[in-house]
Amino acid sequence: MDFVQVDVFADTPYSGNPLAVFPDAADLTRGQMQAIAAEMNLSETTFVTGYDGESYEMRIFTPREELPFAGHPTLGTAWVLRRMERLTSSEVTQRTGAGATAVTISDGDLVRFRRTGRASEDLKATRGDIDSAIARALGLEPSDIGLEPRELGRSVARLNPARSEAGIMHFLVPVRDRATLGRCAPNAALLTEVTEGLGAYCYTATAAGALQARGFFPSFGIDEDPGTGSAAACLGILLSDRLGALDVVVTQGIEMGRPCKIHLEADADWVEVGGHCQLVFEGRLVSVP
Repeated sequence: MDFVQVDVFADTPYSGNPLAVFPDAADLTRGQMQAIAAEMNLSETTFVTGYDGESYEMRIFTPREELPFAGHPTLGTAWVLRRMERLTSSEVTQRTGAGATAVTISDGDLVRFRRTGRASEDLKATRGDIDSAIARALGLEPSDIGLEPRELGRSVARLNPARSEAGIMHFLVPVRDRATLGRCAPNAALLTEVTEGLGAYCYTATAAGALQARGFFPSFGIDEDPGTGSAAACLGILLSDRLGALDVVVTQGIEMGRPCKIHLEADADWVEVGGHCQLVFEGRLVSVP
């Protein structure tokens, strides 16, 4: 069985977030897909189970479990299928466990997906306890948690930890500055407990129209993710709810030596996440589990 590996959110090969795509996986069982994803040992591996010129169906696996939706697998798989000429339209529909997702591939090879979502209220019922617990789980101090929106050029209330959903739920943690983000050193067991298995997408402002993030998802077998499109989408939903419409670039993976550039645009009832993809290699699975 042939597969393709691409780097997503990457301006050049050997950066961004790697993704393995199996474009002819309709005959594989769920157990076989999970075993292959564990062998690939990437944040996610995708398995295309059907397609026509304007849509495709796929399943997404981390090394430990199946996901209903994920961002960089959405962009990378659409890019691969378009490159293979299995998708003939620049506007296509992806179908996964989270339902339909609109995907657009522009002439410049920028791939975007669009979803709707919802943001929770700030986790503020026991504000101090929450900040302290999250800080301990991330190896930080309680005063490191939270972000003043003036850093984003907006004059509204302080940004606090919150949950947000855009196909999959994420736990979003604003931190004080870039140095604080770099100091994050999660305790995997404690982080899993505090976030109820979601992990944490930590973010901060770095300049006007620019954010930097790190994603820690130990319960999914991902200690740190180079570039998390689904979490960026959740962040867009949250920030547009708190601050209004936005159009920013999120960098991620810097600390891992896998820089990702994530284009993020959101308004009241939608979010778009985009990035470029780079072909790294094509291979063949010689033994199917």
